[in-house]
Amino acid sequence: MTAAAAAVVLGAGTAAGMLRWSRPEPATLAGFVLTNGVVAFLLEALPEETTLRGHAWAALRTRFGGTVSALGTTAVFLLVPGASTVAGAAASRLAGRDPDPIGIAPDGQHPADYLVLLTVFGLTLVAARTALVRAPLWAAVGTHLTFLTVNRIVLEGDRRGAGWHIEQTTPDAVLLVPAYLLVATAGFAVRRRAVRRRGAEPPRAVAERPEPRARR
Repeated sequence: MTAAAAAVVLGAGTAAGMLRWSRPEPATLAGFVLTNGVVAFLLEALPEETTLRGHAWAALRTRFGGTVSALGTTAVFLLVPGASTVAGAAASRLAGRDPDPIGIAPDGQHPADYLVLLTVFGLTLVAARTALVRAPLWAAVGTHLTFLTVNRIVLEGDRRGAGWHIEQTTPDAVLLVPAYLLVATAGFAVRRRAVRRRGAEPPRAVAERPEPRARR
């Protein structure tokens, strides 16, 4: 769902002249997707989703409604980047290196823009978490990993040596990222409604079974 939403929105942005793509290097791109996928899965997507959309969501959901749980887990999610800058600075000091600046957003990111994007992303993850009946946490993990992979290739591919990147021809192009998250959220909402509708209907085999005739 997330990959499809990104393809549609970024494709529309490209058609509108907001994005200019570099020539892809397939071998380099495949290597980056593999290595980044492993690192992002183990260090970011899996632990964050297990903690937030797993434990925190379940704990809040048992006491409060879905809205409070969604807002609560998203609010905690906004604290993660700031906490990571503190941990990174402490690790740098222990290693004898100059620490990066401590703040509510990673170094180089505009704090307000970053928190708005993180809020939209957090709500998208909640939508993914509630869209499925089976393995709902893995839906959030997959959404998280897809988001990181797409953005690191598209927005940071040149700096990360991903083998493919884009150039933004207009400042408004940055809005394409929250836009594709909103499209993905809408898709998850439709999926959730369809799942609930099927759950409310009687099984087809039972619904279509004729009533036995009364014995005379």
